[in-house]
Amino acid sequence: MNNDRLINLKTQINSQMKQVYEQYNSLTDGERRYLRNHPHHALTIRESRNIAYAETSRIFGRNGRNDASDAFRHCFWSSILSRDLGYDNALEFTNAHEEGPLNPPAEKEMDLSNNAVGLELGKLGGDNRHLSSLCVSALLNKRLSVIAK
Repeated sequence: MNNDRLINLKTQINSQMKQVYEQYNSLTDGERRYLRNHPHHALTIRESRNIAYAETSRIFGRNGRNDASDAFRHCFWSSILSRDLGYDNALEFTNAHEEGPLNPPAEKEMDLSNNAVGLELGKLGGDNRHLSSLCVSALLNKRLSVIAK
């Protein structure tokens, strides 16, 4: 490997490490505690979050707040975590995710409710397309919560 490729690789790694560090600093105290106890889950959690945001954008054209897209995203992300980490670990992490002091009570209640539906759906298994369709069905059947405006 020549020097230019090594320098480029080092720059990429440094950039990725900076992103990971910045993301870690934005976590709630509970999320950090969880990841200290389960560091091997960090990449799965990060990847599933990215998948949930992308799928929400694909279906709704946005990642909103307190609306149907938000409800779907919480359901879908929780379902992936439940499938991939197991129900108990996913429950612990999603509860930690919602504990932040800046999360208003009504939003926290909405998010926890939608997470609970997703956690149960994730126990059914299946690929991401299947879990996404289950969460869309849950939304259409009014099993997911939104905050009325």
